[in-house]
Amino acid sequence: MKFEKIEFDSIYFDIYELADGIYATIFNQDLGFSSNAGFFDLGNLSIIFDTLMDPWATKDLIRANKAITKKEPSLLVNSHYHLDHVFGNRLFSKSIPILSGPGTLDQFDKGLRQAFNQLKNTAPSQLKNTEELLQKEKNPKKIIEYKNDILTYTEVQDLNFTLRPPDLLLYDKMIINGSTRSVEIINVGNAHAYDDLVAYFPEEKACFMGDLLFSKLDPDWANGINGMPWSTNPEHLKDVMNFYLEKDLDVYIPGHGTLCSKKEVNNIVAFLDKHFIKN
Repeated sequence: MKFEKIEFDSIYFDIYELADGIYATIFNQDLGFSSNAGFFDLGNLSIIFDTLMDPWATKDLIRANKAITKKEPSLLVNSHYHLDHVFGNRLFSKSIPILSGPGTLDQFDKGLRQAFNQLKNTAPSQLKNTEELLQKEKNPKKIIEYKNDILTYTEVQDLNFTLRPPDLLLYDKMIINGSTRSVEIINVGNAHAYDDLVAYFPEEKACFMGDLLFSKLDPDWANGINGMPWSTNPEHLKDVMNFYLEKDLDVYIPGHGTLCSKKEVNNIVAFLDKHFIKN
């Protein structure tokens, strides 16, 4: 797969144009295995799919959307509730609605609250470690990264810091018809998390999968990640993967890692069969 890389100044991600008006932001693997996102120019509307764990990366995402689409976002979509996909919600204007599945909203006071409290509790030690790394660092890009991390670890300790939950809930499917192209936002149910959403472009043969799809897999994930199950419903996740394997798609955008083809989707199915599903 070869897609055009769009020139944009960010230390956090690269932008790829998958088709006219459809852009994937793929996180810089040198900074770790962090989350991806995307944004769509529908002509008269601009939509952002997921935020990023690092708030400065999310600010770059908002800036990229405006620079490339020449529009403010009309809607933000949260694919699922995990912190690395919703942490940047608070950086969007209140005038921009946030769409998710009902399971995502439900988890704002459950699993997401627990994950945020864990981040807040570890922030003082992370702050100290980052300050020490900054003093030794010579790479200009790493210096920017560490300075931004210091601001973030400081901010999350503020008593007034809050996470922004979604405003709109999608129980099934909606088609957003723009003046030049359309996108299907689909609630596939409990699969990786709860009420996972995908953004499907049947004409452009692309699908943004959130964390239903990873470009690389680790057998240790069979035991969960950070105390959470890797899949809330492995059998249904397999059904979802097989469903989208049958679609005429050129590219699948994972929640983490590089752009994917049917090969990586098949890898998910095999991973589920090996570690989760008893035949």
